[in-house]
This record gives sequence, C-alpha cells and structure tokens, in this order.
Amino acid sequence: MTMKWPAIPICSATGPYPLPRPCTRILIRAALFWIAVLSAVFFGSAAAASPASLPFKVGEQIEYTISWENVPAGTACFRVLDHRVVKGEKTWHFELTARSNRFVDIIYKIRDRLESFTDADFSRSVLYKKTQTGRADKKVVVWFDWEKRTATYANHGGKRPSIAVPDQTFDPLASFYKLRTLDLKNQNALFFPVSDGKKCFIQKGEILKKESLTIASGTYDTYLVLPSLTHFSGVFERSKNPGVKVWVSADKRQIPVRIAIKVAIGYVLFDLVSVH
Repeated sequence: MTMKWPAIPICSATGPYPLPRPCTRILIRAALFWIAVLSAVFFGSAAAASPASLPFKVGEQIEYTISWENVPAGTACFRVLDHRVVKGEKTWHFELTARSNRFVDIIYKIRDRLESFTDADFSRSVLYKKTQTGRADKKVVVWFDWEKRTATYANHGGKRPSIAVPDQTFDPLASFYKLRTLDLKNQNALFFPVSDGKKCFIQKGEILKKESLTIASGTYDTYLVLPSLTHFSGVFERSKNPGVKVWVSADKRQIPVRIAIKVAIGYVLFDLVSVH
C-alpha cells in the first residue's frame, strides 16, 4: 500500500545506519507508546465483555515491525502472560516490549517494557508499569484506586498528585486489548477514557470505511479508523497537519494490522508480522 502523506525531512539518515540519534529516540519510543494508546480511540460505551467471550487468552503473542520512512528501526511484541494476583485481586497481565534493531543499537539502544494489569472481568485497569532504558531512563508505576476513583503516577518512587479517573478507564497498554472486545462493524463514532496516570481524557475516533490492506505478512480485510489528536501534545503539537490512521482486522480478533503516524519528521509505520 502506498502512503499518500508527504514526508517533511527535518532529519535524515546518513551513512550505514538507518536513523540518527534524535530520530531514533523520538520514533521508536513514540512507536512503543502510540501503538498502545491510540487503540483507545476505538472504544465505545459498550459494557465490558465477559471473560469467556474475550478474543485473547494467556499465551498469545503479537509481533510488529517499526519503520520510519520505510527504513526498519525496531520491533514491538505484545504478550498475554499468566494471570497474576495484585493486592488480593486476580488480574489479566499484559506485556509490550519494544527494541531497536542491531543497526539502531549502535547509535541509540532501546529495550523498553510496558506492563498492564486489569481486573479479571476486564472492565478497568488496576496497575500500569513502564520501564524505559537509556538516557531517558524511567521506572513508572501507576496505581488505580477504584474506591477513590483515582490514578497515582510515580517515576523511580517520586509520586505525582493523584488524578481523578472515571469508571472503566484503561491504561494505554490495556487499551490495545480492550479494542478487540468491541463490535466495530456497527459503530462509526467511538470514544473512551484512557489514563497514563498523568492525565485522563476522553479520546474520540471515527470509523471511515472497510477496505482490504496488503502488507508484508499478508492481505487483510480491515476497518480504517481515524483518531482525533486534539488531546495529544509533544511531537504532534510541533508538527504541521499531523495524522494517524489505523487499520484493524475485520474479524473476531480485531487486531490492529497497521498504524501509520505522520508527524514533522516523516511517517512511522507499525506493521503486523505474526500472531501466535
């Protein structure tokens, strides 16, 4: 598939390495975050799915490639791990890891990990963790307190003030899995609360159409979704006409097949490689 968005080459790769250091840091870590959090735009106000009907199970593994302007930069892997007990509550345990490839490692090595723990009914988040290596070292822990309806963010033990969150709020990683439980076929405008512990907002999105998409791993029937970027900051604020497009498989699994992000430094693609 040919992307129709023009790239704005603020930075460019030279020599034997695919990306200079600033691009590597911004793009791969943006990949790690956005492939999860942008899934939240697909959520409607539907009730939580019953555990028996969930389209994923313990042991599932989904792999993606991450590229910038068609240059390979790294990989991302989502896994459903064994159930865990968190503060006496049985939870789902999800993991996302992202790593730069061996060429990018020479310039800026990235080995990052996100973890999400949701209640057994898969109706809201309980705990969210993010470990980020390198210069921007982070060890984030976010606790969701549903008696007080708050989320509390801490990085290396340094806590921020708690923020209010509405019921059925999911963290960025859990959002990826929540997407797959909803009926996209009969919706065209979607919304859902998402929080990373620092802020909470209602993200909106629009299902544009159903179309066939061919990528390296195969041809898929998909729903094309356009998220709203109103609440996003950082590289999106600094970019002229930024955009995100998401293609979600039109089957029972509803797995994001491709996510395309257009910002000032060009476009980033996340392409599905395999599902185990």
